[in-house]
Amino acid sequence: MADLATLPLYVLLPLLAAAAFIQNMAFTAVSRSRNSADVSYHRKCSWASNAVWFTIQVGLFGVLFSALTTGSFLKVALVGLVYVFATTEGSCYMMGRMLKRETGKRKVGAGA
Repeated sequence: MADLATLPLYVLLPLLAAAAFIQNMAFTAVSRSRNSADVSYHRKCSWASNAVWFTIQVGLFGVLFSALTTGSFLKVALVGLVYVFATTEGSCYMMGRMLKRETGKRKVGAGA
């Protein structure tokens, strides 16, 4: 597998956008599932969220460390912008999906 830090931006940024989008979809799912009454559902969401988060962090560390140590501040800014945009949109997308399909014990506030 190629070192992510050496990928050209036109390859790196779309990969980052897709991974960050999925990361926050999983994060939103785990956040909402935590407020439901279905522990097994929360467990599945938590596994997914933590696995995607860990993968993203491992990949981003090398990219950002390399960019910072070589003075590629434009790369740092672009990675940050893409990351923030993709995570925001991933979260909003998943919230919309979950609002439409949550029922029974999986509905937010079901345990209250």
